[in-house]
Amino acid sequence: MQTQERKEMVAPCGIDCGNCELSICKDDPKLYESLIKMGIPKERIPCSGCRKVQGHCPVIPEVCATYTCSKGKKLSFCFECDDFPCNMLQPSADRANVLPHNLKVFNLCTIKNKGLDNFITSYKEIKQKYYQGKMEVGKGPKLI
Repeated sequence: MQTQERKEMVAPCGIDCGNCELSICKDDPKLYESLIKMGIPKERIPCSGCRKVQGHCPVIPEVCATYTCSKGKKLSFCFECDDFPCNMLQPSADRANVLPHNLKVFNLCTIKNKGLDNFITSYKEIKQKYYQGKMEVGKGPKLI
């Protein structure tokens, strides 16, 4: 069973901040330095997660609109919304190779259908299949 603190590391949009490089850099000095070299402000990392920083993600200059929307509607996750899935969760090919945003709807459906504990346990594999898997038509991404 996951701790409440760990559960709070999953953003309303379904991104697992607990497995984000901006968070895990606290345990990896090399990653921390590479993020600073990429232009992430030193004072904003390591990130403690979307919920704790109230939508002030280190990689965007303003408060996350998806976070603001879910908070305004008093939702824990976007899948609880009558408008789910909305345009803010729409996948895009733009930077899909480096941003986990195309995973949001899949992540949210996994949380809704299998529970937050199971999602957290399986997220590393989900992310790995997305970035490193080879697509097998009709069967989805496979790790080779």
